[in-house]
Amino acid sequence: MSVKLSKIYLGILVAALAVLSTACGASQTSTLIVTEVPLATPTLLVMPTVDVQPSATATLLVAPSATNPLVTITSVNGDLSIRTGPDISFDAIGKLKDGETVTALARSIMDGWVQIPIPSQAGKTGWVSLKTNYSIVSGNLLDLPRVDAVEWNVGSYLINCTPHRMLVQPGDVILQPVSESPNNRVWFTPGNYSVYDLDVTGQPVAANLSVTEHREFHILKDGNRKQWDCP
Repeated sequence: MSVKLSKIYLGILVAALAVLSTACGASQTSTLIVTEVPLATPTLLVMPTVDVQPSATATLLVAPSATNPLVTITSVNGDLSIRTGPDISFDAIGKLKDGETVTALARSIMDGWVQIPIPSQAGKTGWVSLKTNYSIVSGNLLDLPRVDAVEWNVGSYLINCTPHRMLVQPGDVILQPVSESPNNRVWFTPGNYSVYDLDVTGQPVAANLSVTEHREFHILKDGNRKQWDCP
C-alpha cells in the first residue's frame, strides 16, 4: 500500500513540476536583443571651390578709323572764296581770309577743287579752287578722299566786251579780253559780283552786277569808263 502511494505521490509531484515549469516559461518576459550600432559622425559634403570670375561686360571692338591725311590750305595774296560746290558756277558762301589755314576734307572729281570747313560758320563746309594764286597747299592732295557726285546749279554768263582783263569777285575769276574769245565768257551762279579792271592802275571797279538765272551779262565799260560794244 505504501509503495503504491509512493508511486502515486511521485507521479503527482512530477506532474506538478511539469505544470510549474510550463507556467514559468509562459510568464517569462521575452527579451529584445538590440545591438547598439554607434551613429556615424555626419559627413559634411563640401563642394569644391570654383573660382568664378564676374562675367565681363561685352565690349564693342571698334577699329580705329583711318585718319584723313593732313593736307592744309592757306589763303595768300588776299581772301579765297569758298563755294557751295567745286566750280565757279556755285555760289560763294564764305571766305578763307588772307593768312588763314584750314585742313582739307576731300577733293573733287573736278580737278583743282578741295572741300574745307568754313572758318566763320561752325559745322559747315565749302569748296575752294586751287587754280588761282590765292592759295598754298601743304600735303598730297591725292591722299584725300574723292567726291564724285556734283549737283550743278543754274546760272548765267558774264561776257567781257572790253580789251582789258577783268577780275570778278567773289570767285577770283579772270575774264580775258574780248580778243581772246571764248575765254572772255564765263558762267556764274546767281549772286552779286564786282568786276575790277586789271589793266588800269589801281584796278578800279568796272561794273557791279546782280546776276540772275538764264541770262548773259555784258561788261561794256572798262576801268577808265570807256564804252565798248560786244561783237
